Amino acid sequence: MPSDMNTSPQNDTQRELEQRALRNVRGLVDKMEDLDAHDSRTQRRYLVAIVAGGALACVALAILLWVFAHRGEGGNGKLIEVTKPAALPAAKP
Repeated sequence: MPSDMNTSPQNDTQRELEQRALRNVRGLVDKMEDLDAHDSRTQRRYLVAIVAGGALACVALAILLWVFAHRGEGGNGKLIEVTKPAALPAAKP
C-alpha cells in the first residue's frame, strides 16, 4: 500500500502539469487564429483600397480626356485664325 500513496501525489502533479500545458497550447492556438483573422481583414482592406484607387484614377483620366477633347467646342477654347500670307516677289539668286 505504501507505493499507492507515493504515486497518487505524483499522478496529481503530472495531471496538473498536463492540464497547464494544454491550456497554454490552447492559448497559443487562439492567439494564432486571431492573428490570421486580423491578417485576412488587413489584406481585404488593402485590396479594396487598391481597387478603389484604380477606379478613381480611371475616372479621373476619363474626365481629363473628355475635357481636352471638348475644349474647342462651346467657346471655352481660343480659336486662332490663320490667314494666307501676302505674295512675296521671287527671290533673286
